[in-house]
Amino acid sequence: MTTPKKEGRLPLEIIEFFNQPGGHSLIVKGPAGTGKTTFALQLTEELGEVAASHYLSARVSDESLFNQFAWLRERLKPSGLQTGLKPSAGGTKVTRSALDQLEGNIEKGEESDEERPADEGTSGADVRDGFIDITLGYDLPEIEAAYDFVNERLPSRSLALIDSIDALAEHYGITASKLINVLQRDLVEGSKQNVVYVLEGSGETRLDYLGDGVLSLASTEHEGRRLRVMTIEKLRGQQVRQHRYLYTLDAGRLTAFKIPLRSKTGKPQRWRPIPDPSKEALSTGMAALDSLIGGFVPGRVLAFVIANDVPSDYVDALRTSMISNFVALGRGVAHVPPRKGTVDYLREIAVPYLDPVAFDAHVRVFETASLGGAEQSPNALPLEGHQPETDLKWSNVEYRLPHSGRPFLALMAFDTLESVYGEKVLEQMPGVLASVRRARDVFVGFATPKSVSAPKLSNLASVVLHVDSIQGSVVVYGEKPYTGLYSLSFDHGSGVPQAQLVPIV
Repeated sequence: MTTPKKEGRLPLEIIEFFNQPGGHSLIVKGPAGTGKTTFALQLTEELGEVAASHYLSARVSDESLFNQFAWLRERLKPSGLQTGLKPSAGGTKVTRSALDQLEGNIEKGEESDEERPADEGTSGADVRDGFIDITLGYDLPEIEAAYDFVNERLPSRSLALIDSIDALAEHYGITASKLINVLQRDLVEGSKQNVVYVLEGSGETRLDYLGDGVLSLASTEHEGRRLRVMTIEKLRGQQVRQHRYLYTLDAGRLTAFKIPLRSKTGKPQRWRPIPDPSKEALSTGMAALDSLIGGFVPGRVLAFVIANDVPSDYVDALRTSMISNFVALGRGVAHVPPRKGTVDYLREIAVPYLDPVAFDAHVRVFETASLGGAEQSPNALPLEGHQPETDLKWSNVEYRLPHSGRPFLALMAFDTLESVYGEKVLEQMPGVLASVRRARDVFVGFATPKSVSAPKLSNLASVVLHVDSIQGSVVVYGEKPYTGLYSLSFDHGSGVPQAQLVPIV
């Protein structure tokens, strides 16, 4: 049986783009601090055996590079701006007609950076009697070293990283467009090699037209929290399924977040209880969420404000995790499902992870009377639609859960409650909330941002978490307590939904 390849951190479209036959180039651009260098270096790792890599940096010394990216030391032979580098002896196979032409023009004094104003001078070179004198032993030693690296590995394919093309061009005193044109003609088109150009700055430039692909990185904000967005502007010859990704630089690695919920690759398994994080708090059924908020505190209210465009799979995974953990620990659950859900649907999504007998013993679901069937299922409690204090009376819940341990979980979706009792339903529930608090049970409310109940529920809650969808990716952030943005996903590989929270930093 073939072992599936581990999913990488970079967009699959980028990897597929470089894995296509022939040579390809990618321009990576963005303001300082957006992770351009991290992306370029990580690409060398994820392409793996497909391409050996040569890193040419005009900004960072080799040792600084290894200090920041220790995992590179055994994988990469970097080349900074060094002097005294000589081309390899013997014949050459790599195409270098464009480079020879450029070096010939430099020697004749026919090349200069015409884009730079006259009063800025020429960095890295002296102009004497109309000739450019580059005091570096060879005209373009770093480029020569990259050509040598590629030449030594032919006919295998290499990946050359130029970080940054702007700084290198300034160092030589010629334009970035000329350097890109030379590398495109010789390495990409003539020798079928891969090249990544790191470009300082953002926004559309005329250099974008010179590369086969363009990737932009940006740092922005969402609700006052850092948000990073990666945009695939073009990938010539490659289908782009997702052109925009949220990403993070957590732990010094760049991780792009795929939009789809992770596939349920594992066969459903019985839920293994996640222990309570402390004597004063109960587990949410999601270890990652427990670490973020400390778990559920008995007698307190927790609010999830969930945007309408968050996929229902995420909402189902959230409530399945909470319910499954309470049931697996023998605790009772009273649930008002979102979207006027039913006992049957909850059973369908939860019982694959639970003993059906335990589900029947510890779970009670409030169903609207219009759905019918409430009297036929021992798990159903009717919502008549007259008085929430009567329909949700906590003593009735306790009576219907005689074999369940405490604390109970009151998990209530306010889209359903508002549709049954009206927008002021929360004001009609003081007795229910008081009873839950008195019994030291846990009250968790789901609300949508535009619902009337959302701000009222947030005022009552000791913990308020927002679940949003941004560019198709699902994120979580805390209003109370305040937190940064986290990417939310659920991994089903172990047979149960496991919440994963990755900080966007």
